[in-house]
Amino acid sequence: MFSALKKLVGSDQAPGRDKNIPAGLQSMNQALQRRFAKGVQYNMKIVIRGDRNTGKTALWHRLQGRPFVEEYIPTQEIQVTSIHWSYKTTDDIVKVEVWDVVDKGKCKKRGDGLKMENDPQEAESEMALDAEFLDVYKNCNGVVMMFDITKQWTFNYILRELPKVPTHVPVCVLGNYRDMGEHRVILPDDVRDFIDNLDRPPGSSYFRYAESSMKNSFGLKYLHKFFNIPFLQLQKDVRLAQERGCAVLLVSEEVRMPAGWDCCWGRLGWKEGGSQTCPVPALLGRPLLPAEPSPHHWVDYSLESSPLLSCSIP
Repeated sequence: MFSALKKLVGSDQAPGRDKNIPAGLQSMNQALQRRFAKGVQYNMKIVIRGDRNTGKTALWHRLQGRPFVEEYIPTQEIQVTSIHWSYKTTDDIVKVEVWDVVDKGKCKKRGDGLKMENDPQEAESEMALDAEFLDVYKNCNGVVMMFDITKQWTFNYILRELPKVPTHVPVCVLGNYRDMGEHRVILPDDVRDFIDNLDRPPGSSYFRYAESSMKNSFGLKYLHKFFNIPFLQLQKDVRLAQERGCAVLLVSEEVRMPAGWDCCWGRLGWKEGGSQTCPVPALLGRPLLPAEPSPHHWVDYSLESSPLLSCSIP
């Protein structure tokens, strides 16, 4: 467990790997480094999920602009990288993290010495970074759920896992291997019917279906357009949070005023009809009067260097 945590912070490195790059992460190219050096306005997290051999890692490479690799090499643990993407009508810098998720990683065993057959001590297991170890949907803004249109068992994964996605997260269900359409066993109408008939609460986010081929890059343009949905939702959430923050700040300033007292500042004029007046220092943020004062309580503040205002006491 501790070795897996070390990978997250980059303190445990795989052999032959750049010591400055944590395991499971890809080095950022210079173009992205220059772009992000100007400042990042939004951080968007996209998760790629699916059963084994559905093309998740191939898509992960394609989104980085890398070529298609015909050879299938099973991914052992979660991989994370940043890609170049921007919304068409904004100049804001958006950092998009793409996670290539492995549901169950392959644990590695390691030992310092030769293990004897009758040695009760077992080799230490190194936990892999997978969906069982991490909550991949934490701070997630969008999900790409992949399956192979030529294999029914990969679509069964969609039937099982799609309802588990948090309702606020938009999902693109991606039918891969479209270049092998002559061997298709999953029809597009079957997928759309399943999505339309899902029992989801009102206000749930969007589900979309598309098909792709990592071999000829079919569907990548649509996927880049799909990223507009989680981005606009993220942008809306950020603005709402900022508005709530401003509202809380205003209310907190209001409640600092003594309840039941009408305090009038010099620039706004004085309230007429007050029975008494008392000098109060013009210090914003300083309590004007003691909490719950007596109606006949006279407050006399005197600061030689501070301007004085009037406070009407009912």
